[in-house]
Amino acid sequence: MHPIADDTDALERLEQRVDQLAQMILRLRERNTELQHSLDHVAAERDQAVKSAEEARGQAARLVEEADGLRNRHKEAATRIKALLQQIEHLDLPLEG
Repeated sequence: MHPIADDTDALERLEQRVDQLAQMILRLRERNTELQHSLDHVAAERDQAVKSAEEARGQAARLVEEADGLRNRHKEAATRIKALLQQIEHLDLPLEG
């Protein structure tokens, strides 16, 4: 084979490889862009979920506090009713009938 032909073949193969690499780089950049958009979307969803969870924890804490307050009021009311019933029983009122 002729040395010039070998050089031409090698140069053509090199050009093909460079073209293939350039195309691969373009595809990888496109894929990277797609993945970055996907990552941004997932990060936004995560941030929203974290915010919702924080709001839910705050609401749960308020509800626990409210339930504790109602429980205390219930106990206080029961204690006062018992005290009133004891006072009524000590009055020793005659029963009708």
